[in-house]
Amino acid sequence: MKSTLIPKKKHQRSDERRISDHHLVSVVAPSIELFNKIHEACSVLENFGIPYETNIVAAHRSPNKAFKYASNLEDRGIEVVLACGTGSAHLPGMIASLTNLPVIGIPLAHESSLLGGTDSLLSIIQMPPGVPVATVGIDSAYNAALLACQILSLKHHFLREKLQSHKQKMEEKVDSDESYLRVS
Repeated sequence: MKSTLIPKKKHQRSDERRISDHHLVSVVAPSIELFNKIHEACSVLENFGIPYETNIVAAHRSPNKAFKYASNLEDRGIEVVLACGTGSAHLPGMIASLTNLPVIGIPLAHESSLLGGTDSLLSIIQMPPGVPVATVGIDSAYNAALLACQILSLKHHFLREKLQSHKQKMEEKVDSDESYLRVS
């Protein structure tokens, strides 16, 4: 599998109303391999017209970089952080300890772990009092991005309409599947 990284630029569909001149979401992973596992989050953000940045930061292998990254998120205009990890999965918690922004942790399964991602899930959800990290299911980058959209919709109201449309499409898909089943 070829490793690719989204370039650091504003991702914006040309047919969408611009909600910001800067990135609103930061998508961060400790390695390119793990970034590729959460790339689906970037697709969701693009579909909603949300500008985002991508970063590789490792809590244990580059703690100084992690500190610098997390310490200036608000100054850069970021409003929500999506951070992933495997095993001890410290990156989401480390970021949350250094910022007042909402951090959404994405626990990932890893082939080196016999626990199928449960270890990273437990690591992210067991944050100490005062350092909250929202957590989605294992390998659930899609839901993490949707949660980011919901958080952003509190300030950027036109996202509410997009979220409602998204839910309507899901309902229509269920109806379509049911119709297919009845015809078969």
